[in-house]
Amino acid sequence: MRQDLPEQITAIEAAAAFDSLAAFDHLVLAVSGGPDSMALMLLVAQWRAGRAGGPVVSVASVDHALRPTSRHEAEMVAAAAGELGLPHAILTWTGSKPSVGVPAAAREARYRLLEQHARTLLGSRGERIAVATAHHQVETFAMRLARGAGVDGLAGMPSERPLSEGSPIALVRPLLAFPKARLIATLSARGVDAVQDPTNIDLRFERARLRSHLAKLEAAGLSSKAIAASARRLGDARDALSYAEDVFVSSLGLSFGHEVFACLERQAFESGPALLRQRVIERLVRRYGGETPAAQLSEIEDLVARMQRDVSSTATLGGAMISTGPRFIRVWRELGRLTGLETRLFRGEARVWDARFRLRFSLDTVSAGGIDFVTVRPLGERGYAMIAPRLLSSRRPPARAARAVPSFWAGEEFIAAPALAPFARLDAPRLDPEGMTALPLHAAEN
Repeated sequence: MRQDLPEQITAIEAAAAFDSLAAFDHLVLAVSGGPDSMALMLLVAQWRAGRAGGPVVSVASVDHALRPTSRHEAEMVAAAAGELGLPHAILTWTGSKPSVGVPAAAREARYRLLEQHARTLLGSRGERIAVATAHHQVETFAMRLARGAGVDGLAGMPSERPLSEGSPIALVRPLLAFPKARLIATLSARGVDAVQDPTNIDLRFERARLRSHLAKLEAAGLSSKAIAASARRLGDARDALSYAEDVFVSSLGLSFGHEVFACLERQAFESGPALLRQRVIERLVRRYGGETPAAQLSEIEDLVARMQRDVSSTATLGGAMISTGPRFIRVWRELGRLTGLETRLFRGEARVWDARFRLRFSLDTVSAGGIDFVTVRPLGERGYAMIAPRLLSSRRPPARAARAVPSFWAGEEFIAAPALAPFARLDAPRLDPEGMTALPLHAAEN
C-alpha cells in the first residue's frame, strides 16, 4: 500500500475503540448512509460478530424529509443493515420544516427521534441502551475555532454522555479518534457504497465550507491527527479547570436562596483569576437564566470585566440579573424575560416551569375547593405586593428575585408561591398549601 494513502481501520483498532460498548445491553447505530456512519455500521457488525457476548445491535436511520431522495437513502441503509444481519428502523421527521436554521433544527429533530426510538427498547430490568454516532473531532473543532470558542468549546467531544439532560439513554461516539479519510478508506477497501448528501458540499452551510478547506490545511501540515490531539489535550485542560473551579467556588461562600437567588462574597470572587471568575458567572447565569438562550463567551467576559471595574452595578445577561455591591454578588432570574410565561396546571399534573422548577398540583377536588386547575405565572409586582407582609423581614430575598418565581392563581385570586415558603413568617398564611409545590430542578447541585 502506498504510504501517502490513508489506511483502513484495522480489526484490532476497532476492537479497542468499541471495548467500552460491551457494557451496554442494546446499541442503536445512527446511520444516515454517509461514509462515516456506514463505516460505523460495518465495523460494529464485524466487532459484534467476533464476540461471544455483548450488546444487541440494531440500526436506525432518520429521514429528515428535506430532500426527494432521503427516503431512498434510508431504505438503502436498511438493505445494507439486512445484509449484515442487523434489524433496521426508519424514523421520519414529520411536520413543517423551518426556512432558516435548518441544520440546527434537523439535528434537534434527529436526536429527539433517536431518543424516542431508543426508549421503546427499554425493558423493565434497567437495561443500558446507547445510541452510537460516527462523529469525529476535526470538523467540529474547526467550526468552534472559527467562532472563537474557549477551552470548553475546543475540548474534545466526550465519547459518552446522556443523549439529553437526565436521559437514561447514552450517546456514544466510538470513532472520535479516527479521521474521516480512514473511515472512507475502510469502506473502499470492502467495496461498500455510501450516500453522498448534497448538503455536505453546499457552501451555504458552515460545515460544508470548512470541510472544503480541510484538505488545504492537511497540505499545509495541519493534519487531522494533530487537531484531534489538540482537542484531546484541551479536554484534559478542561478537566483541570473544572477541578480548579470547584476549589474556587468552595472559597466564595456561595449560597442558593432556595433557588430564588444566589449570593457570593465579592472579595473572595475578585481574588481569583479572570477565567475562573468567568466560569462561575457563566454557571450561575445558565442556572438562573431559565429557558433563555445561553450567553455568549464574549458577553460573559465583558460582564466580568465590568464587575471588576465598578463598585456597584446591575446587569442582565442570558435571562439572569447580576447585582454587584461592595460586599456581595447576587444572581437571580430576570423578570422581564418571563413575559407571557403563563400556563394551566390541572389537578394531579406535574410540569417543568422555565427550566427551573417542577410544579405539582395534587390537591383533590374537595380540599381544593372545587378548583380543577390553577394558572401558573410569574409572581410579578402585584403578586409580590400581596405576599410581602408574609415574609420574614430578616430573611426576605431581593424583591426583584422574588417576583420571578412561579405563583399559583385561581382566576385573579392568589393561592400559592411555594418557592417563597422557606422565607415566610410562621404566623402568616402558608405560601405552599398542601398539594401545591414548586421544587427547584437544581436543588441537588447545592
